[in-house]
This record gives sequence, C-alpha cells and structure tokens, in this order.
Amino acid sequence: MSCIAAVFHYIPEAVWPAIICLGWFAGLYALFRHWSWHTVSVYFDAQDFVEYEGGGGRELLLSARTGTFAPLLGNYIDVVKLLITVAAASIAFGGGQNPPKPVLIAKIVLAFSILYGVAFAALLQFFYDDYCQNVRCYTPFRYSLIQSLGFSTLACFIGGYFVWAFNLG
Repeated sequence: MSCIAAVFHYIPEAVWPAIICLGWFAGLYALFRHWSWHTVSVYFDAQDFVEYEGGGGRELLLSARTGTFAPLLGNYIDVVKLLITVAAASIAFGGGQNPPKPVLIAKIVLAFSILYGVAFAALLQFFYDDYCQNVRCYTPFRYSLIQSLGFSTLACFIGGYFVWAFNLG
C-alpha cells in the first residue's frame, strides 16, 4: 500500500463529507475571487455604483438611482433562516439515535449547510452595516467570501438531502 493510500485508509469515513464541503467552499471562493480579481470596490447598492463609477458603462435600471440593498438583505436572511431551520430539524429528528452511515453523512453535510448559512447571514449583515459607514469597505475579498458562503449553504443543503434521499432504500 502506498503512503498516500495508507493515509486515506486511516481517515474515518465521516470525515470525507467534511473535506468535500470544505473543498466545495474553497473552490467557490477561488472562483469568485478570480472573477473579481481586478475589481477595487464592490457595491451593495446600485445607486453607489452609479454615483462612484457612473454605472461602469452599463445600462442600469432607472431604479438603480435610488435603490438600496436593504430590502434584499431581509430576503436573503429569511431564506437562510428557512434553510437553517429545515436542516436543523432534519439533523435533530431524522434517522434516530444511531442512523445508518448514509444518513450520518447527510447529517454532516446538512451541518455544514447550517455552518455556512450562519456565517453568511452574520457576515452579510456585518459587511452591509460596515458598508453603510464606508462605501469602499466592501472589497473583492468580502464579496468573494459572501458569495461562496451563500452558494455553499445552498449546495450543502441540496447535497445533504440528495445523499439522504438516494440512500433510503
């Protein structure tokens, strides 16, 4: 047995879902960071984009002159609250005390969905509050972090239920 195979042999099977979830997040972060690499500032509010960069040569909606991110912030938080509630209920009540291995794996993936969702909601609110004080503070790093946390929340939520559903039989 090779050295690498020996290392992988000793990693418990329950750790693999965690490694995959962390890898998924890292991959998404790298992708969003690559897309925003040459960007100096990212804007929550379209009106700030219009004011500071003249819309960047884009044709924006007329509402971009007065629109803010605040109503969308509430919608994002509501969706994350729903995902966290459903995932937490499934972890708590699904599969009994000693669930089969596939259900345990699904619960681990759903737990990552909760972790990413809580981090997404907390950081999104923190970054938007900070942004309201300094429009230049929403950097490409923060943008990439928020985007990757949000999509990781959704992907782990969906992935956890797929693992659970396809291993019931």
